[in-house]
Amino acid sequence: YYLTSIDTMAIGDGKSETSTLTAELPTSLSTATSLSSSYPTAMTSKVLVVGSGVIGLRTAQELLRRQIRVSLVSPQHPLHPSTCSMGAGGLWMPFHCEDSRTDRWSFETLSELNSLSSNSSPGDSEVQSKSDHSRHGSLVEMLPAVAFKRNGQSQIPDWATDINSKSLSFQHLSIDDLYKESKSRYSQFRLPRKDDIEAAGYSHAWLFQTPIIDAPKMLMHMLEEIETNQYTDHVDIETNKYYTTIEEMIDEAKALGCDGLVNCTGMGSKQLCNDNSLVGARGVLLHYDRASCVWREKQEPVSTEKNAEAMQDTVILIEEPPYGSETMPCYMIPRGDVIAVGGSYLEGDEERSIRQTERERVIENAQAMGIDVEKSKHVGEWVGFRPSRPTSRLEVDEKVSSTSGVKVVHSYGYGGSGWTVFVGAAREAASLM
Repeated sequence: YYLTSIDTMAIGDGKSETSTLTAELPTSLSTATSLSSSYPTAMTSKVLVVGSGVIGLRTAQELLRRQIRVSLVSPQHPLHPSTCSMGAGGLWMPFHCEDSRTDRWSFETLSELNSLSSNSSPGDSEVQSKSDHSRHGSLVEMLPAVAFKRNGQSQIPDWATDINSKSLSFQHLSIDDLYKESKSRYSQFRLPRKDDIEAAGYSHAWLFQTPIIDAPKMLMHMLEEIETNQYTDHVDIETNKYYTTIEEMIDEAKALGCDGLVNCTGMGSKQLCNDNSLVGARGVLLHYDRASCVWREKQEPVSTEKNAEAMQDTVILIEEPPYGSETMPCYMIPRGDVIAVGGSYLEGDEERSIRQTERERVIENAQAMGIDVEKSKHVGEWVGFRPSRPTSRLEVDEKVSSTSGVKVVHSYGYGGSGWTVFVGAAREAASLM
């Protein structure tokens, strides 16, 4: 929303799977229900949701599932290059979202993603017979993720030890144990060369199993559910109309007969709400064709004719030198038909195209993580601006609501965790409404 990203990769045919997203919230995660009890029990009769990124679409879905009538508007289509959600890596992992509610939102999201995963039961023989690339048509794919660390005393994140993190199978391993594990799990998984990792000074790693969302496909899937729902009154996601004030948005809600409004405009809220605490955290990615990607020789573990089909792609994350840093992370995320390699997290950097020096650095990252960049097909590049804020804004705007007669909820500012918190955030927004 509001030109939050630039993507030179072809958008594709826009088709999506037709199965309906359904997931029951476990009792241990039913915080949204108790949360709603502190607000009036009478819900609004019809809600305008503004924004067609992951937060806007999932919020509209949640309201519809609660049988609340919805109108959805956005200046651009969800797959338009200006939608940051479309270009994102789709990795589930809390990242730069400093809010006390983040873990709760994240685990509600994890629960739903686990239910949608194409390979959520590793012991299932039918699942095991599939190759990696046969799963590329899925909305969600479970993959091993490895974060390399220089120090064995690296602080374990709170989300890794939470009671709801069991499905992640989180482990803190030495490099030796990691590479042994890569050859002994349900199927072998790809890692950079061990010699290179050790020479760079990395001595330990986090290993966990996490959902990867095919972001463009999931956006289209959510949009299709919204468009075909019996409680949907109006959908216009290519208005080319950019609101400049929250009052304009409220006028639109009244014109559509709505007594509720959810603002899911991401970076657009900086101007709409005069929110100077909201800044764009710039990210850059290169995309390689996943099916034809060529891996470097002597990669660990060495693929043979016998195990080649079982070799799993792996998410690689490095935020420590020499490969990466907090603002210039080195990472690789297999997502749908591409392998996304990054990256950066530069708050306040407004450059809308990838710089040549950045392109060269990301190519070096790809090479370091095992991709033969000379033989692999480069299919696109992306620059996006994550809506970063000291804390996320998910709340009722009491002042505007009391004066306008329309209940206004703001939902934006999730930093690098949009695809990690989207289900939990949508449920809370619906409960607030």
